[in-house]
Amino acid sequence: MHVTGMPRRLRRATILLAVALLALASISAASAQTGMPAAITKEGDKIHDLWTFTLIIAVIVFVAVEAAILYAVFAFRKKNDDLPTQTHGSTLVEVIWTSIPVIIVVALFTYSFIVLRDIENKAADEDLTIQVQGFQFQWGFTYKLNDLGTNTPDPNAEGEISILGTASEKPVLVIPKDEPVEFALFSEDVIHSFYVRDFLYKLDVIPGRDNRFVVTAHTEGEFHAQCAELCGLDHALMQFTLKVVSREEFDKWVAETSTEKAAQRTQ
Repeated sequence: MHVTGMPRRLRRATILLAVALLALASISAASAQTGMPAAITKEGDKIHDLWTFTLIIAVIVFVAVEAAILYAVFAFRKKNDDLPTQTHGSTLVEVIWTSIPVIIVVALFTYSFIVLRDIENKAADEDLTIQVQGFQFQWGFTYKLNDLGTNTPDPNAEGEISILGTASEKPVLVIPKDEPVEFALFSEDVIHSFYVRDFLYKLDVIPGRDNRFVVTAHTEGEFHAQCAELCGLDHALMQFTLKVVSREEFDKWVAETSTEKAAQRTQ
């Protein structure tokens, strides 16, 4: 009974372990998917799709490898003292386990290259450009009144709007919805990193280097943002709020802020 019962128990254990591994992989994938914020830009949507594609491949590889290991452990376990049949290599197996990783790497490289090409856009002349300054330890945002995007109220307007953050008050970066916005990044002291979590993208702010990127936000709301590069003692203070609004609200904000800044200068 002991001899005949053991294989049955092993088969049951194998099935239960395989089911547990598959469940674990599914839970891990679902948890990771839940933890990924929803992108608020067209570029972020493409990044999210790439991440999901990579995750699916990783889960498939994990399940396949674990299944092969379990199969080898139980199918070829030692049953007696007889020497099993010896196999000295297999050309077919060698080709299969070499080809599969190559195909995976080529697929990931190709998809990543396509996404990178699509999100690394250059701004058109009519796009809104915001100058972003990172400094120890806050952010400054500058809008040119004659360059406020495709719907610039007055192309001949002079002056600018400067939003400067302080240690006690986080600055608010306002951008219009459904319009390309270019962020021109610069720093005069150390390396910072411009990071809006819901962009699913960040870019370093490096002294002496002109770093730029373009996004088109499709979701209105307020979103947390910060410096993601350790830049000194008060690095944690470098936070700001991104506010995505309609073009009408953006124009209203520009008019009100311009008037307010002008009044402050005359005082």
